[in-house]
Amino acid sequence: MFPVATARSKRKGLRVPVDFKVRCAYGGNGRPTVMAKAVNMSTGGIFITTSEPIKPRARLVLEFLMPATMNSIQVQGESVWSRPCAFQDRQLQGTGIKFINLEEPYLSLIRDYALSKLYDDAFVKGEGIVQLLSDIRNLPPQWRLKAYHILIKKGDKNLPSHKSPHS
Repeated sequence: MFPVATARSKRKGLRVPVDFKVRCAYGGNGRPTVMAKAVNMSTGGIFITTSEPIKPRARLVLEFLMPATMNSIQVQGESVWSRPCAFQDRQLQGTGIKFINLEEPYLSLIRDYALSKLYDDAFVKGEGIVQLLSDIRNLPPQWRLKAYHILIKKGDKNLPSHKSPHS
């Protein structure tokens, strides 16, 4: 049975941990810029920490290097919440940012990266299979099928091999 509907179970993408710097510019060129650290991400948005608060509903242009690639991503976002948070023994501001009109090829880059985390045993164990299945069920059909295949193959390799007594 899946958990009661929560904000997480309504997500349209698989949220995965990340660790990279994000340049956040208010409204585009010539506007103030804030440097942030990305903590987790999905195709729907990104959670960042900063030393400076970002006001809710602020429109931003985000720029970052996609992990495990040399691809620079520049996307528009909107701050949906912001609050103080303790992170690695420091008091920072945590902000949830919703991507606005995330298009190809950025959508596929982020989705492929998120799906690749399903190969990571520590990630799967840490998130918990019930929660991952809850997140995966909201993916578009072709990506949901790919995610299920990854998890099934992982399960197959962890099963003991059954040898026939006649071999």
